[in-house]
Amino acid sequence: MTRRNALVISVLLGLGAGILVLTVLLPTGNPGDVSVESNPSILELLPPRGDTILPQANVGAILAPGWVGEILHIGGTIIPVDQQRIEKALNSVIFRPGADLALERLPAQEVCTTMRYWSVRNPDRTATIDWCFRVDG
Repeated sequence: MTRRNALVISVLLGLGAGILVLTVLLPTGNPGDVSVESNPSILELLPPRGDTILPQANVGAILAPGWVGEILHIGGTIIPVDQQRIEKALNSVIFRPGADLALERLPAQEVCTTMRYWSVRNPDRTATIDWCFRVDG
């Protein structure tokens, strides 16, 4: 084997190894919901943005410790606070459609939701978050 052939083979092996390392290190798939990941008060939206769910699925959010909130509306329908499961110990606000509630089932379409949340220490300073998801069937 000549010196030139050895050099070409070495360069090609180095490139192959570099490509393998890059494919392992670079993020793949969905990078996540930036507005949730960069918001220290909201840990998770239920369902996540863009998800497809069933008409009887839970809608709400898991908040960080020290934060509370309420769902304002789901698909334009106002959700009364007394129909929401607000679990202070779990930092969650959840609405599940059912009989004799504001929504018996979620409409089969693109549905957008708005939730208001605030710090327990500063209840006068509220913020809102909006997200949309798809309901099947």
